[in-house]
Amino acid sequence: MKKPEEYIIEHPDFVYSWGNRILHWIRALVVTGLIITGFYLAHPFILSEGSTDKLLYGKWAMWHFILGFVLISSGLLRIYLFFFGPDSNGELRSLRDVFSLKSWLVALKSYFFFGELRKIGLYGPLQFFTYFIITLLVITASLTGLILYVHVYHQGIGGLLYDSMRVVEAWFGGLASVRFIHHITMWGFLVFIPIHIYMVIWSAIRFKHAALDVMFTGYDYHLKKEQLESQSEEKDKK
Repeated sequence: MKKPEEYIIEHPDFVYSWGNRILHWIRALVVTGLIITGFYLAHPFILSEGSTDKLLYGKWAMWHFILGFVLISSGLLRIYLFFFGPDSNGELRSLRDVFSLKSWLVALKSYFFFGELRKIGLYGPLQFFTYFIITLLVITASLTGLILYVHVYHQGIGGLLYDSMRVVEAWFGGLASVRFIHHITMWGFLVFIPIHIYMVIWSAIRFKHAALDVMFTGYDYHLKKEQLESQSEEKDKK
């Protein structure tokens, strides 16, 4: 008689170090703050139209700049950890799936409930590619933000970066284009965030693993199908 299949808990894997987990939540909070303050700077919704009170606007701008520099510093640290951190081995192994057509086919089929997701590293090919695009989005937002910053503050770090940022400004097609691209990056984050949250929940249900709490605990609990000898024997006796 064929043995039944059931899901049982497999030994958990420690996949994310405390550094990556902390950086994940720092960036999540920072991006949320940048979106809120960015909306205000583009359309001041607290001050009445024609108001001459610029102090409140300046405070919002100050927090936007502070959060922007936190995003840049945390992003640079995250790139360093990708190559040299304690989780780098698993993350770098994911590159093999990205350049494998078979891995892409297996991953895409699994999302349509055909088979299971198999991955060599921490991320599947679609997941890795998405995170790579988000990294480019962060870099673009940071560069365009710095360009806008040096046009307001001409001393300190603004003065230090002024000449180099003017060169990058020309690459983007001028200050008007920089401002437009900076706004587009915000909408990119607004599109990504709900999709990311949805896919985390969906993946936890679909692939039976701890996608929801892995960024809190660092552990990824997998469930696997296994033939249970004892249950099979009991049914045979009946």
